[in-house]
Amino acid sequence: MRRWAAALTVAMTVSVAVTELSTAGHAQATPAGPADALRRQLVESRGVTMSEVFTSKETGERTSYRKKTRAQFGKGTVTATDVRDVASPDVPEPAPRFLTFKGRTYCQGWICPAPEGKTWVLLYENEKTRPFLQSGGIDLAHPAALKAVLATTESKRPGGAYDNTRTTIYQGTITFGDLYRVSPAFRDQHDGTPTGKYAKTDLSWQLWLGEDQLVRRVRTSWPEQLGKRSISHVVDARLTGWGAKTDIAAPSTDETAGPDDWKNSPS
Repeated sequence: MRRWAAALTVAMTVSVAVTELSTAGHAQATPAGPADALRRQLVESRGVTMSEVFTSKETGERTSYRKKTRAQFGKGTVTATDVRDVASPDVPEPAPRFLTFKGRTYCQGWICPAPEGKTWVLLYENEKTRPFLQSGGIDLAHPAALKAVLATTESKRPGGAYDNTRTTIYQGTITFGDLYRVSPAFRDQHDGTPTGKYAKTDLSWQLWLGEDQLVRRVRTSWPEQLGKRSISHVVDARLTGWGAKTDIAAPSTDETAGPDDWKNSPS
């Protein structure tokens, strides 16, 4: 009886220890939330792909265009982006393409024609230039910014499957003024702090988060008043391949025209 009791005690002790180790391992593998899940993605030579559809509507008129972005991560941030406009009736060919790194942006396509013998133009060279991953003003590669936007959540519901994972839709509204304060990407697109009616403009947003807490889709919409013109804007983006091996290389000097050279090239 004593031997059986001793054996039972040992078995129970081992079982509890194994359970505790398993629970601890599961806790480490499961992100605490979207910001934590994103933070784990921002590692060297990994990235994500985003496809966006931009639509603008006003009375009797509708325009749209598409864009595809590859983002490369490293050291907790975005280290490079490759952004391509998709050719369409509203986008002349050759469609523009932009490579952005810290301090530099390269361009090719109809918007920045390169001189003979060159395939790229060094469009910007400025220490303030930085690559970012954003859609509709929401910084999708900045954990604190993503957390701040999600803090304005008004509702959530099941959102179907995207990129092979079931999602939950989080929905809310944030003003341009508040977005400027929390989103570095949004600030980069403005020369100064939004004021007046513009700062109070509501950006309606929806984020589809996968079971791993990563963003798989984001949809934003906002109104714009230009004189008597009332325009509504919608951006719908899909993100795929989180964690994919990514290597975006800068063009060589041999294939790149200087910042001023392209201005004199034929259009």
